[in-house]
Amino acid sequence: MGELVAPCFEHCSTMAVFRIDESGEVDQRDYPLRSREPFDRVRLLRDRKVDAVICGGVQDVYEDVLRATGFEVISWVSGFVEDVLTLYLSGRLESGVELPTEGEPGTVDRDSER
Repeated sequence: MGELVAPCFEHCSTMAVFRIDESGEVDQRDYPLRSREPFDRVRLLRDRKVDAVICGGVQDVYEDVLRATGFEVISWVSGFVEDVLTLYLSGRLESGVELPTEGEPGTVDRDSER
């Protein structure tokens, strides 16, 4: 959904995969999703060697499949992707976090306490 985390794992049209190197450099690659089948999404993530899945809403069955496949799942997250990624990289992102979606991204300080 552009700069926002999509509200539903099963229905998003694009998945963004981020690679973070040891220096903290972030590389983003977007994958347009041709299939609406949620299990195809799990396969895509597995094939791309993704470690963690950050998403909006997700049906319990698919969250269970993601966890059983070995992914860390942080679900029911909303906000700008940039802000969500900042929280994740600082170790402060938790399931259920709702960040502002109005204004501009970049309002979350990576080094500040919540």
